[in-house]
Amino acid sequence: MDWVRQKLSFSPITPKGLSPARCAALSPSARTKAADTDKIRWQEPPQLTEGNIAMRTMGVVSVILSLVVSTAITGSALAQDLGPRVEKLADGIYVHTGKAFDSNSGIILTDEGVVVVDTGQNPIESRDILATVKKLTAMPVRLIIDTEPHADHTTGHFVFPGAIVIAAEGGGASMRAADLAAPDRIQRLAATSPEMKAALEGYRFISPHIEYHDRMTINFGGRTIELIYMKGVHSESDSAVWLPRERVLFSASAFVVNQINVLRPFVTIPDILAAGKMLKALNPEHVVPGHGTPGTVKIFDDGEKYYALLMDRVDKSMKEGKSLDDIKKAVTMPEYSSWGSQDRMPTNVEAAYKALGGKL
Repeated sequence: MDWVRQKLSFSPITPKGLSPARCAALSPSARTKAADTDKIRWQEPPQLTEGNIAMRTMGVVSVILSLVVSTAITGSALAQDLGPRVEKLADGIYVHTGKAFDSNSGIILTDEGVVVVDTGQNPIESRDILATVKKLTAMPVRLIIDTEPHADHTTGHFVFPGAIVIAAEGGGASMRAADLAAPDRIQRLAATSPEMKAALEGYRFISPHIEYHDRMTINFGGRTIELIYMKGVHSESDSAVWLPRERVLFSASAFVVNQINVLRPFVTIPDILAAGKMLKALNPEHVVPGHGTPGTVKIFDDGEKYYALLMDRVDKSMKEGKSLDDIKKAVTMPEYSSWGSQDRMPTNVEAAYKALGGKL
């Protein structure tokens, strides 16, 4: 019996490339390239007799007593063993926070397996995330949700074999283009340290198996997970991941914490602000950005204040008749001098210039 066909329910959006009929059937060949369901063998349970019923009952009682004693002795040891970078946000929902400005990841436990949101900054982090999962549950990672396609969120997909990868439309194309543009990236990454080389053992490139357009709702293992595409906010394919019952939001990299974000040519400040307004309207209790310390909707408020001040200063320089190059030199944001990645400021000034009607 195939878990993909039996347990994974998508609604109301049909994933890209699948007809409604095939989506309902969830044929493994159509749904995933990674899940080799032909190798799964199902074994019928042995028949019970009066003799072995008593033996099994005694065994169950022994296990229950062992669990009770273990719980009484360890108390909250499990939470402590997860380490300082893992935080429980709600029942069965955790964030694995990246080091410094490295990417964050989410771990969502369900009745049918684990959902991982982004697979870490690099394969070392990916294996650390897997180790955390194994401390939490014996169940496998079934789904991976990409909040963006960039390598600092997706290189570690191979650490979770058999998982189905889901992303917004364009995620796979972005990953494949980046892979073709840097064919030696993995070799260079492996050369950075013996630890990284070991973490990359078994590496293979894995792009999304399922891409959605605009919105997608996943009903899986007793959880409802909503995916929301955000256009023009950071990458070629950005997804917010929203758990409405638990009020936990993985908000991708439209807003990062205490860091100047890189604003690529296709990113616009109006799109970023519109995404922030939309995400705040969800009224989340917990917000996990793509990078930086998890928090609340204050993350969006702080970002909005930053962009408002930036736009005001760029607007004044434009009214003084300065060129874009001169504006990049003139505009400073000393209030945010403590933020990381100050070298990205010219991309922010240019985005503000375009948003205010400036022509490149």
